[in-house]
Amino acid sequence: MTFKTISLSFAAFAACLCFTAVETFAQGTASPYSAKSAPIASDRMEADQPGDYFAPTDFLLDSSGQNFYVASEGYSQLRRVPADGSAPQESLQLSFKPFKLRFFPDKTRVAVVGGVDGRLAIVEVAAKTDSGALAPVPLRLVAEFPVGRSPADVAVKVDADGSEKVYIADRFNGTLVEMDPTSGEKLRTWPVGREPFCLDLTPDGRRAVVADRLTEMAANKAYACSKVFIVELDSGEVREVGLRNGDNLLQDMTVTPDGRYALITCVRGNTLHTASGVSGGWLNANGVLCIDIEEAKLLDFFLLDSGKLASGNPWGLAISDDGESLVVSAAGTDELIFLPLKSLIKSAAEHTALTRPGRRGDSGVGLTVDDKVPPFRVRVLFGFKGIRQVLCRGNDVYALAYFDDVVCKATLKLTPPFLTVDEKSYDGVQEDEPRALDEKDADANDGSVFRFTKLETARPTQGVEIERAFARLAPKPRLTQRRRGEIVFHDATACFEHWMSCVTCHPDGRSDGLNWDLLNDGSGNAKSTKSMLLTHETPPCMASGIRATGEIAVRAGFPHILETGYEEANACAVDEYLMNLEPVPSPKLVDGKLSDSAARGKGVFDRIGCSSCHAGELYTDLSLHRTRSQDVNDQVEKFDTPTLVEVWRTGPYMNTGAYPTVREVLEVGKHGVKDGRFDALTEQEKEDLVEFVLSL
Repeated sequence: MTFKTISLSFAAFAACLCFTAVETFAQGTASPYSAKSAPIASDRMEADQPGDYFAPTDFLLDSSGQNFYVASEGYSQLRRVPADGSAPQESLQLSFKPFKLRFFPDKTRVAVVGGVDGRLAIVEVAAKTDSGALAPVPLRLVAEFPVGRSPADVAVKVDADGSEKVYIADRFNGTLVEMDPTSGEKLRTWPVGREPFCLDLTPDGRRAVVADRLTEMAANKAYACSKVFIVELDSGEVREVGLRNGDNLLQDMTVTPDGRYALITCVRGNTLHTASGVSGGWLNANGVLCIDIEEAKLLDFFLLDSGKLASGNPWGLAISDDGESLVVSAAGTDELIFLPLKSLIKSAAEHTALTRPGRRGDSGVGLTVDDKVPPFRVRVLFGFKGIRQVLCRGNDVYALAYFDDVVCKATLKLTPPFLTVDEKSYDGVQEDEPRALDEKDADANDGSVFRFTKLETARPTQGVEIERAFARLAPKPRLTQRRRGEIVFHDATACFEHWMSCVTCHPDGRSDGLNWDLLNDGSGNAKSTKSMLLTHETPPCMASGIRATGEIAVRAGFPHILETGYEEANACAVDEYLMNLEPVPSPKLVDGKLSDSAARGKGVFDRIGCSSCHAGELYTDLSLHRTRSQDVNDQVEKFDTPTLVEVWRTGPYMNTGAYPTVREVLEVGKHGVKDGRFDALTEQEKEDLVEFVLSL
């Protein structure tokens, strides 16, 4: 089902019409070679077309270091890219949009997962020669199998008997799936919470670690967070790791070479705070969770933010080949961050039993103990937008810029002695705007040939140098207004001190599943985050309807939440992005249609009166109603009727976020059925009704 905008305020529409004459874009600084300086589409209503953007989502580097294998969401391709640009790139067209890649242990094949409908593709990329070395062969699709809904990650192992198994994070079915890559048979599945988004195996293949992107808990309690699961693959036992309140948006993971620790990028939301400011991590802090796999417990939270500038929206991470450094990408602030991994783990492991695991490295004290240990938190800015996946090879670090179709390269060089923390002259912030060493060389880097162009070397402090370079996977993007709005929505430099971006609370434009006290209707009455899907089509906005239109809500977000001014052109671009969000079909659908149970549930939905408020194609009457669900501190009694489109992924429910499931909304909260209509239904009718709602 596709919904287009129904109405747009005249003022916002007029402002959008003039956008093409305005060269403004994001709120902060960035490389002049990034998408911020890309040409603007001539027609604001021009739609993105397949192939407009390469949009790389993941990549691998073969064991020889000669070829990258890159997943292109925009082109629906797996591409082999010679690292030195000496040979043409080779592409394999896929039937789905790939999201994550993983080599098979023999490095001759790549497992590729992605697609809304869920696909696993096995692609042959190399063959062993008589000498035992690997030689590239033409990319060939060996097999393709259906698997889950929007699979988000994949891992592969070989058992002692030589049999191979593939493990897949089935995002929208909430399961870890074990598959036979030869037959496509599902061997085992484990329920692993809400939206499992990243996974990794221990080197011995005995355990799988899976992390959820979002919390599945009720949001009106003093404790709500995502979950991490340790799956014992021999016995099938599953252990749950308890995180801290507000730990959410777990994006990427790596397991240390010794198999002892899992490192996971994370945003720690301080949900119990009133949203009176963002400075100092008052609302959100950005860091890396350190999980002790053997003990199945949270060991620590390594903070990425510094005192002056935060590192909004951490995404990818990788461990250097020597095991000394952890390299993390900050997707919202266009940078890479180097952390002294061994020092951090040693410090975390020395916690006493009474020490609360929380924010190791807040000050860095004790980490620069002598001239052999690099400064804590070395940050290097690239400016390319959406720096996400990271990999290390030798002394080099590579990172993908999703919005710029670029591979970034960083080489950290350390020359002791270093400045110590006590000298107060270094806080880990690298703020310079990188420029090419040769501007003509940069201009020639148009994506026709993959080659690295050197940027100015960063020297953030004594004894530290970071060589920088970039290479284009495709020509510089020509951005439509919608794409520009998507970039602004993901841009933490649009926030004061860069602590967060719009996606921090609205990942994929939806809900983070947490409650926030936003002060737009009094204080002490936190509300559940609403999805932005259909925001402009279903006014008023916010739970209490305090924003009359989507346009007003967007413009209020910059000063009141991100604490920054905004440019009207940027707000118009965000409007365009949100108005073009497409609903994801429910995993409850069968071949795109209602199941028999859901079809029966539609009749129950109408019969007991749900459709009186949740009416029409968008399942909302666009009105406020007394739902009797207000918090004790609420100054209003009426709340907006939200659309039920895509309600299957927007829990917890009601304005208080008190109900993790739709069944609880009806059975416990008695929403709309206080007269006993739900209780009077048979058990089958109750199940059918819930099935229908979750199918919308």
